[in-house]
Amino acid sequence: MRLKILSFIWPAALPTALMMVALAGIPQAGIAATDPKPGHGKKADPFLTGDPFTLDQVLLLLKQDAIPMRRRKEAIENRGIAFPLSSDTLAKLESSGAPDEILDVIKSKGKAANAPPAASKAVAKGTLNLTCAPAECQVSLNGTSIGPTSGGTLEATGLTPGKWTVDFSREGFVGNQSSVTVEAAKSTAVAVTLDTDRAAREGFGTHLYQKMIKAIGGEEGLKALGSVQAVGSTTLWGRDGKSVRWTLLMRNRADRGLFQAKSGRLLHEVTFSGSEFKASKNLKGDEALELPTDFGLIRDYQLPALMARLQNPGYKLVAEHPDPAASDEFVLFAEAGTEKISVALDSNLRPERVKITTTAGLGSALITYSDYVQNGTAFYPKTMQIKPDNQQQGIEVRFDTVELNQNLTDPDYKLRGKPFVDLGN
Repeated sequence: MRLKILSFIWPAALPTALMMVALAGIPQAGIAATDPKPGHGKKADPFLTGDPFTLDQVLLLLKQDAIPMRRRKEAIENRGIAFPLSSDTLAKLESSGAPDEILDVIKSKGKAANAPPAASKAVAKGTLNLTCAPAECQVSLNGTSIGPTSGGTLEATGLTPGKWTVDFSREGFVGNQSSVTVEAAKSTAVAVTLDTDRAAREGFGTHLYQKMIKAIGGEEGLKALGSVQAVGSTTLWGRDGKSVRWTLLMRNRADRGLFQAKSGRLLHEVTFSGSEFKASKNLKGDEALELPTDFGLIRDYQLPALMARLQNPGYKLVAEHPDPAASDEFVLFAEAGTEKISVALDSNLRPERVKITTTAGLGSALITYSDYVQNGTAFYPKTMQIKPDNQQQGIEVRFDTVELNQNLTDPDYKLRGKPFVDLGN
């Protein structure tokens, strides 16, 4: 019955003890707990040790004249405030009748509450020295672009120690990504060389091929190379390692060929029609096997045949650079299925060495061209060396005279039984 009476009179007048409980934020039983019992020490005052005051709690506290000003001031000093101290907040406090001594305490507590946290100890940063070839490259760190290199280099400073992902990229090249550890107060070097992508290499290959065509006479020169008559000598090495030297006449075009080889009074002839050949009747024994094979290699690997091969649409021309690099052994490559042709150029951009490789090894050889001579608009190598992969030695041809774009007919490629020109001894 007594509790009901207290509940009924609450709106009229809040007892001081209950107000203190509301401000302290603890149950009413806590007040009884603060009363010291005989024989026990004094307990902590919850009014002075609760959570920091909110603005609403402070405004309510200012109206409680039943609580001594000294005690209200002490509570704010001990517990602090839980609201930012702004001009609007101070205006509210002043309009609620806050005396100067209370405002001074609130201001001091507001400064402490709003003070920036103590600065943590600075962590030493690291640096990356980035180098990219070819210059220039775009660089990204952890997916964020930091710009291009300048002169092939870029320095990234102020980096937090730890793992970083570095990306280098450039149009026409395959990008490079790597993970690097940045160390505090240290500089770490990262250097990469980008490889050209396939599209760029094919573009370089076409560009370099056109330069090579121009160097041997252009399109008109290619036509002139399609038919040639040359006189000179050839040295052939047999499987036993022994060599035989012959004076030689060669007539050759894409679909036909004729070779006359003379040593002393001995004359041998071999004609070609497409891939088939016919030899003179006096060609017997080992020579009957070796001479047609060797003359076929001369026919297949001479410069006009090489150029016709490279013009085949089945080959993809590629190069690592748009212009020959002095450090590269071969600069132009033609790829088709299982076959690859590697071409080195001389200082005039004419074929100097050609390496043909096949997956099976058949037809693989190294061919060397030199002593170019100009005939009309075209250039033709007077000296050619052929070394098949399966032989210790090979074939060497040295022409004394070369005539291009001959008006030869099919009868001019038939076996004759005597030299077409003076082949000497």
